[in-house]
Amino acid sequence: MSIEGLGRKFQEARKARNLSLEEAARLTRIRQSRLAEIEADDFSNFPSLAYAKGFLQIYGKFLDVDVSPYLDAFETSGNITVDGYSYLQDAPAPKAPRTQVTRRSENARPSLVPFLLGLAILVAGFWFLRFISNLQRITPRPAEATATATAGPTAPVARIVAPRAEPVESPAPSAPVAAATTTTPPPVMATPTIPVATPVPTAIAVATPVIPVARAVEPEVRRAEPVRPEELAAAQAENTAAESNAPNRVDIKPLKKTYMRVTIDDDPTKPAFERWVSPSDGTVEFRGHRFSVTVLDRDAVQIRKNGKIVSNSDTDLRITAQ
Repeated sequence: MSIEGLGRKFQEARKARNLSLEEAARLTRIRQSRLAEIEADDFSNFPSLAYAKGFLQIYGKFLDVDVSPYLDAFETSGNITVDGYSYLQDAPAPKAPRTQVTRRSENARPSLVPFLLGLAILVAGFWFLRFISNLQRITPRPAEATATATAGPTAPVARIVAPRAEPVESPAPSAPVAAATTTTPPPVMATPTIPVATPVPTAIAVATPVIPVARAVEPEVRRAEPVRPEELAAAQAENTAAESNAPNRVDIKPLKKTYMRVTIDDDPTKPAFERWVSPSDGTVEFRGHRFSVTVLDRDAVQIRKNGKIVSNSDTDLRITAQ
């Protein structure tokens, strides 16, 4: 059976119920364009006949129109032509697979490696310049090294004077001998002798300084004398007096958190220390003659005077626990 006229039946049934195409699409949850194509018998935009059969059943059930004869035409006909339209029952050609391109995620956060590398180069350059400066300051200069090498005493050297040439007087030349008569040949003059200077070596004596030689000093030997008891007692008394006059050193080590106030030399108006302390603060050191320590808990602190644990009967240190 041909499916021609099915769209007209759907349109008449919809109008009989006074429904617009938009209202029918909202009630059937089918797009309005699809309902318009079904009423116009246009199935060219459906991907396959399975979709068209499904929409026909839903729309026919909604409008009470029997569509089963028309569904048989979908199954027995390979191509359905209505008003010049041809419907392909074959499934659409598969689309070419798309190659998934994996994009490399770029880190938007800038890297700190260049910054750290530059900082390390700056620190290394500063350290190298400082090392060179210290090396130049410690190493002596060449001029100073030469002056230091030549500043030591040197042995005196006798100065040698070269011999000097002195002229020697020679006898006067002999007088010419004249002829006795006029008939003799002209007189011949004698050649004068040229004096030759003979070098006379001379020496100049230079006084050599006398270097004093240190004489060996023999160590002085003294005999030990016994210490008398009165001298020992006087020395002990002096040491005791010096220790009593010297200021005491008090070390207070917190063992647990507590409040502490320390007054030195009986001056309560100006406490040397007043606050909460804990073991992380470390040992607190004070110096003076007399101390007054006030704590909330006596067992919360450890007090030493001159390196020794303080007893409760100490006259220079008064401990009060509140």
